[in-house]
Amino acid sequence: MRKLLWVLFAAGVLSGCKKEEAPVPAQEEAGGAVVDGERESSAEAGGVFDDSNPYALTQAKLDAYVGYQRQVLDAYAAMARELQAAKVRLTAGTLDAQGRPVGMSESMKAIESKAESEAKARREAGLTEEDVNRIGSVVMDVITQRHMAAMMDLGGELKKLEEMQARLKPEQQKELAPQIDVMRQRVEETDRLVSVRKLHGDANVDLVLSREQDLMRNYQDMLKSFGGKAQ
Repeated sequence: MRKLLWVLFAAGVLSGCKKEEAPVPAQEEAGGAVVDGERESSAEAGGVFDDSNPYALTQAKLDAYVGYQRQVLDAYAAMARELQAAKVRLTAGTLDAQGRPVGMSESMKAIESKAESEAKARREAGLTEEDVNRIGSVVMDVITQRHMAAMMDLGGELKKLEEMQARLKPEQQKELAPQIDVMRQRVEETDRLVSVRKLHGDANVDLVLSREQDLMRNYQDMLKSFGGKAQ
């Protein structure tokens, strides 16, 4: 099952801490850990989502997902702060009365609290666990490619290459032409999200693009919350 990239932060945020640190529970996945209120929906979905079957995204579900994202962003930001504080305490090597590293229990509580908040937000949005995973897969593929395209500015690089070609001698222009053709095709395919459309279908991609501004804001806020660089 495809995981939401921005949720995997929970598993790696404490990297660099002591080896004795407890790992993230095995059930901590993109859709959130399975808590008491979610066992029924997980059982209905069989615990595994078949990405090979088409998923028909609707406007109502996408709108619900945008709201769901905003709610869980608050939970992720809180978890990130708590885990960073726990990391500092773990690094200090202080032990509690039971001889356990101070900060270990706090880190696990932070992850559990995030999972509970995430599950609550999902239920309030009226989305199933499969909805969250399948919609999240389309959204992340579209938004990350759009974000990376903006950062790389392939169109701008192509323009510079074309301008350089115009200043060259005819024989040099001919030598450079194949590279420009390849770059032009890459820009076109990136702008049209060709690979994403092949994976998720035109209808799903077009629907996500209808909320691109909101989804991009959520994505960039996520990057900021986790110490990344947004554009």
